[in-house]
Amino acid sequence: MKQIKSLKITTLAENYAFGRGIGQWGLSLLLDLVDAEGEPRKVVFDTGMNREALLHNAEVIKEDFSDVDCVVLSHGHHDHTATTTEIVEASGGVKVYGHPHTFTERVSENREGKRRRIGPPEGQGIGEIEAAGGTVVLTEAPVEVVPGLSTTGEVKRRSFEKGGAPSNGGRWILMVDGEETDDQVLDDLSLWTDVEGVGPWVITGCAHAGPVNMILQVQELSGFDMINGFIGGTHLIGRTDDYVQRSIEEMAKFKPKLISPCHCTGFKATARFWQAFPEEFVLNNSLRIIETGKMPRHRLI
Repeated sequence: MKQIKSLKITTLAENYAFGRGIGQWGLSLLLDLVDAEGEPRKVVFDTGMNREALLHNAEVIKEDFSDVDCVVLSHGHHDHTATTTEIVEASGGVKVYGHPHTFTERVSENREGKRRRIGPPEGQGIGEIEAAGGTVVLTEAPVEVVPGLSTTGEVKRRSFEKGGAPSNGGRWILMVDGEETDDQVLDDLSLWTDVEGVGPWVITGCAHAGPVNMILQVQELSGFDMINGFIGGTHLIGRTDDYVQRSIEEMAKFKPKLISPCHCTGFKATARFWQAFPEEFVLNNSLRIIETGKMPRHRLI
């Protein structure tokens, strides 16, 4: 895949906030890039859990989504899919990329057996997206969403990482043709690209498959031995110290020059990343801007 010319990532939704931003339990990233053909592009990766908070943050940066090229959904959980219809409508109708399981009914069951829906919220289904003018593209395979920017497709589970179950116990359930099955979150995908003069970048939603598996998937697709940047969720919240340490050690083998784990990483694991990558770590928050090839001036606020 050809290199893109530049990339700027603005966090529209994240657990923490700074300045005029509003935080939420959810994730949404706005990618401004010049693609491999030299064309300016905008891609929204995930659409958060709190629509009002996301739209507030967009208003702060004067983003109206009218020139968005597409939306990519990392997976079908409610904290990543709550503003999809609104962004599609504002864009005049664009493609929404995901996995075949993205809009499948799913529930979470806690240790006491109590259940709650955790799929896309009401009003954010395929029918509503199409009514807003969007086209839903669901596939297990990698997809180049704009020239030089691709999804990983369904991620192979090949490392030590234990994806597909809540880290605090309980069970996730996927409803397929009216039948219940254990949800391994196979729809969990990421974005990757190679920035000219900078190097490869991996951008995750929750990384339910595991951040190491995500990077290994990109390595298989691209042949890269290292990555320049990593930004996104790692789903290390609630994991043991040994598990977190092993994840960090495996990720360090790819020698990232900028690393910004966020959302479902959890405070403890985030602090461990900072300790392991003192010069490369960037604390993420709502309205954080990260440009490839540059280190933010204030990395820890």
